[in-house]
Amino acid sequence: MITAEAKREQIIEAAQAGVNGYIVKPFTAATLIEKLEKIFERMQ
Repeated sequence: MITAEAKREQIIEAAQAGVNGYIVKPFTAATLIEKLEKIFERMQ
């Protein structure tokens, strides 16, 4: 999930809803790659 919402409560709410890879804008390519790698690791 990519969002401009960086408040802790919103991040926790998203995690409780099952969101993987919460990314707050703006973000770097390195951050995106790191999150994607973690998601793919969980899928294996």
